[in-house]
Formats: sequence, C-alpha cells, structure tokens
Amino acid sequence: MKSIWMKDYVDKNIPTIEKDMETPILIIGGGIAGLMCAYNFMKNNIKFILVDGRKIAQGVSSKTTAQVSVAHDKLYEDIKKKYSNQKAILYLKSQLEGLNIINQIINDEKINCDYKEESTILCSSDKKNKDTLIDQYELIKKYSDVQLIGSSSDGFLFEHGLEFKKQFIFNPMKYMMGIIDILISNNVKLFENSLVTKIDKKDEGYEVIINEQYKIKTPKIVMACHYPILNPDNMYFTKIYQSKSYAIAFETKLKIPANYVSLDQPYFYLRTYDDKTLIIGGGDHYTGIDIDINKQYQLLIDKMYTLDKDAKIKYKWFTEDCMPIDSLPFVGKYSNKNPNIILITGFQKWGFTNSHVAAKNVTDMILNDDYEVIYKPNRFTLIKDLKSTFRMIGHSLDGLVFSKLFVSKHKLNEIKIGSGKVMRFNGINALVYRESKDDYVFLKNKCTHLGCSLIWNDVDKLWESKCHGSIFDRYGKVIYGPAIKDLERLSFK
Repeated sequence: MKSIWMKDYVDKNIPTIEKDMETPILIIGGGIAGLMCAYNFMKNNIKFILVDGRKIAQGVSSKTTAQVSVAHDKLYEDIKKKYSNQKAILYLKSQLEGLNIINQIINDEKINCDYKEESTILCSSDKKNKDTLIDQYELIKKYSDVQLIGSSSDGFLFEHGLEFKKQFIFNPMKYMMGIIDILISNNVKLFENSLVTKIDKKDEGYEVIINEQYKIKTPKIVMACHYPILNPDNMYFTKIYQSKSYAIAFETKLKIPANYVSLDQPYFYLRTYDDKTLIIGGGDHYTGIDIDINKQYQLLIDKMYTLDKDAKIKYKWFTEDCMPIDSLPFVGKYSNKNPNIILITGFQKWGFTNSHVAAKNVTDMILNDDYEVIYKPNRFTLIKDLKSTFRMIGHSLDGLVFSKLFVSKHKLNEIKIGSGKVMRFNGINALVYRESKDDYVFLKNKCTHLGCSLIWNDVDKLWESKCHGSIFDRYGKVIYGPAIKDLERLSFK
C-alpha cells in the first residue's frame, strides 16, 4: 500500500554501488535523517558518500503524516517523569530549533512543498488526559506559544485542548525531492539499491559490504537507517521497540481549522492534505503482535465517518516507528566499542523536527569531535519505563522461545491462495506462502536479526518479526530493519 505522498515521488535515476570505494564518512540511510545529514555536510564542505538499501526517500519518511510540530503528544510530561523538568525543556527547545531549521531551509532554498502554517491541538475528552494537558502546559508555557482551550473555544473534536500555535504542515515528498535535487546539483555522491549487508571493523576504520559484493572503506559511519543494525553491541534491542501505525487519506468536504493529536484511546491524529483531502492516522500497536489489521484501519474509518459520513477512501498505508523506552531519541556514538559510528534513531513518530536537530548535532560532532549531547546512546534506560521494559522482554521470550515450541498444525491445501501461515512442514518450523494453486514459497521461521519467530500479516501480505520489528515481503525480502538479510529460503523435494 503506497502512501499519498508517493504520487509526488520522482525517480532521479540515482546509481547503485557497482565497485569498491573509499570515503571519509559513509551515511547509511536515505530517509529524511540521512538526507539532512547529507545537506548539512555539503554546506560545511564535509566529504562523504550516502547509500540506501532501496530507493532514496521511499522508506519510513515517505509514510509519515508530516505534521511538523512540537506538539509531541505527552512526551514532555513523560520525559519530566523519567528524568527531570530540565531535560523535558531541553527536548522542547531542540524541537523548536528543528522547526526553525526546516522553515529556514524551505525559505533559503525556495523549496515548493505545499508549506502551510497551522496550529496543532493536543486534544482529549477524558478527565485524566485533561490533567495531563494542564501539567504539560504549565511545564512548557514559558518556552512555547501554547494556550489551553476548551469546548467553548473549539467543540469540533474534543472537550479539552492544548493549542500549539505557528506549527505547520507540508508535503514531505516534495521537500525530500527538493533536498535531493540540491544534493545532485552539488555533485554529492548518492547511491540507492545499495544495501549494507555487513559491517566489519578494521584497524583503520570500517569495511562496509554492499549487496554482499562491494566494499566501502571508511573511518567513520553515520547510521541513519531507522534501526541499529550492529548487534548485540550496546543492546539496542532492549532500549527500543517498534510501533506500527496506520493512515488513510479521505476525499471529503470537511474543513478543519487546525491539526489534531488525540490523547484518548483509540489514539488518532488528523491533518489537512489539500482543500479536498484529509489524512487521519493512528491505530498504533507493538509490531509483530497477532492483531486484526483490518480492525486497526476500521478504527480510523469509523472516526472519519463520525465527522463526515460521505468521506471516500483514496489511500491507505502503514508505517513503523522506533520507540525508545525512556522517551528520548538516540543521537551520538554507537557504543564504546564503536565510537566512530554515529547513530541516529528513536524519533518516536516525530521524525521531521528530530531529524533536522539530529543532523545539526551530528555535523557539530564531526566538526568538533564532540559527542556529548542530551540524546547520547550510552545512557542507561532499562529502569526508566519498567512497563515497556517487561513488555519487550515478554515479546522477546515469545518470539525466541514459546512461539517456536508451539507451532500450529496446518495442511498446505488449507492455506488460501495469496495468503501465508506459520506451520511445521516436513519437521521444520516454516513460513509458507501460497502463490497459486500448486505453487508455494517456503521460508525458515527465523528472523535474520536475532532469530525470532514471525507472523503473517494477511492485509499487507507481509511477514513480521514478533520481537524487534523486522518486516519482510511474502518472498522473504527485507522491507524494514533491523534485519539486513533476507529470510532463508527452504527447498523440499
């Protein structure tokens, strides 16, 4: 399922790595974080190469709802509780900086990306969440243009609201296409369909294997590829979980005065696309759980129909976000073992402001050789959110142990054409996809990240890891990491 933004994607015919290379810095990942690092490096005359495993700008960044805002649901309260008031304010200030950076780039580079200034309103009709809105307002009111509003001010979707003024929306694909054009015009070395399949540490730096064939030698790496891919170094799989969410673009006559982020369950967010189209998103859940995907979409459809019963579905899609359990992103040296790899991840659904701040910080780190930022990855996180920590442990035990012991029994002819099942076949724990009446695809039920079991997603026709969020297509090809290798094919004679 393609997002509404993909209609504005333009293939730039960016080349693929087809020979061994060397570079002072290698950026891994061509989403918004990688592109903004590339843009900042170019502006500071820092030499580098950027590679992406698929087409640049077609990953998570192409599936956002692109509310560019500092109204990050209740993150400020969460950070305050897990750390301190000071750290929550530092996070807010960094997001305000990110907002200003995007504004400046759009104006300086004259990027036509449907920019429109609008308020974003955190909203709720629940008394408990009203208290959260008030607490968050008191925390940030000195630093951000915010106002508490009630149903008398705007009874459209909620009873209680916290309005963040002078936020904006834009078209993220048009923005990324503009950045890519700038990079290409400045002869920046970009490569796509160039998947990193291995990273070997050497005395002089790193040897990065591309598509299991070519080598890139580099002393420094910027890892901006969604999820950390070196394991178990720094145990990121205990610090981050992945969350799936869904979005639908509706054709509608409904006009909304702002963007909305609801704190009530089921959580949703709503924004304008153009004068005929609204985007609603939500339905969040831990990636890899056995859930009825149709029901997640239906939650959004039902919400939209309460606002406009005549709205028509135009696009449906899903995305996946890295969620740090302590509510702060990771930006800095990967680990003590790998200080020359800079990691960027954990934007917890707020990728645009965070990516621009991260790119600025990474550029400063490289220019000043300074890694001490508030998002440093070496921080201890496990006790900051015990509920999330134990949930991650539970999912890992299920994916690594229990689901391998208890495999359902099925017959091949029970699998519907175009569908898949996890089953024991010829004594092997297998993933089986039925392509036609007599054609089956057999895969080993072992994620190539850390060996977890997978489940079948019958709506999107994908295999999803039960542990750490890797997603593969029906044939076992990696769609989302942390896995960097395809699932193993099985052959039965």
